[in-house]
Amino acid sequence: MTIATDQTASAVKNPRTLIPSWAFDLLVYDFRKKHHTSHAYTERVVGQTLVFLKAAGQIRREARRDPGAYVRIVPTRPVDEAWHEALQRTEVYLPMSLAFANSMIHHRPVMDDDIASGAALARTIPYLHRTGMYVDPEFWNAEAGSSCCPPECNDQGGREFLGSWEGRVADGPLTISF
Repeated sequence: MTIATDQTASAVKNPRTLIPSWAFDLLVYDFRKKHHTSHAYTERVVGQTLVFLKAAGQIRREARRDPGAYVRIVPTRPVDEAWHEALQRTEVYLPMSLAFANSMIHHRPVMDDDIASGAALARTIPYLHRTGMYVDPEFWNAEAGSSCCPPECNDQGGREFLGSWEGRVADGPLTISF
């Protein structure tokens, strides 16, 4: 039994390996600067944010092949706080989104019954494990019903169509040349 547990633990990968070390260090620096957390905690929460975004990216890629494969997953409050910081570091966030999802991974703050009940988080955790990355239980267990967004933010159009850009940008897939 112990041997199986040790083998399982070694089979998962460190989320830090998902992006270049300089990019990881920038995300850690940004989070610590704003939240005044320990270095160890910050590295862990940033790592779990990367696991979440990797899972979201995998879902987006699958849903482009089969729209029925789309599943809504959600971060916990600490992971969402790190996501907010990552969104502001565009030189890291854009290439990371492209690497994980082959498109931008957008953030729409919303709190609804699916999140409040814990159903969304219960649905999320298996997708995190599918990434092959270490899923740190401190950031996912006992966090059901949490969100960065209070209920009053539902008027921000979390699930409604946001509208057209009326020819200001090209229709179709986003292509960025490097």
